[in-house]
Formats: sequence, C-alpha cells, structure tokens
Amino acid sequence: MIAVTATFKVAPENAEAFEAVIAELTAATLANEPGVSLYQLGRSQKDPTFYRLLELYADKEALDAHMNSEWFKAAGPKLGALLAERPLLEKFDTVG
Repeated sequence: MIAVTATFKVAPENAEAFEAVIAELTAATLANEPGVSLYQLGRSQKDPTFYRLLELYADKEALDAHMNSEWFKAAGPKLGALLAERPLLEKFDTVG
C-alpha cells in the first residue's frame, strides 16, 4: 500500500470554500476509485488554516488512477485559488 499526505495552508477567508472543494473531491474519489481505502481531511486543532489530507492507495496503479482522474484534475485549479501557500505532498510506503 501507498500512503500519501497532502498538507495545505489555507487563507483564513477561504477555509469554508476549501473544505467544500475537498468534500466534493473526497466523494468522487471514494465513489469511483476502488483502490482508495482512505481519503480523509483533517484540520489542525492549533491552527484552523492548516489542513492535512490523509490518503491510502492499494498500489501505484491506484495512486496513478487518482492523479489522472477528471475529479482530481478539476479540483486542482479550485484549490490553488484558495491556498495561502503551495501544498506539500509526501508519499510513504506502509509498514507492517
């Protein structure tokens, strides 16, 4: 399995819109991608403009399918307009 974290810093006035875009992306991802077992957004308890998206894919093919999906590509420009800085993406191999 492959785990991915996407870390976002959102402009304070855009938090609600950001969460709405991620909710749409999450719904489309979970409904259409059987290789995705986790796609969950979290908001920091210390800084409400700091978010982390936790993702878990069955394999590289599932991750590639997600990155090439129409819903992922459509979300990119919407999210970009709401961010205070560039997102940070990290990939992990699961252990155990």
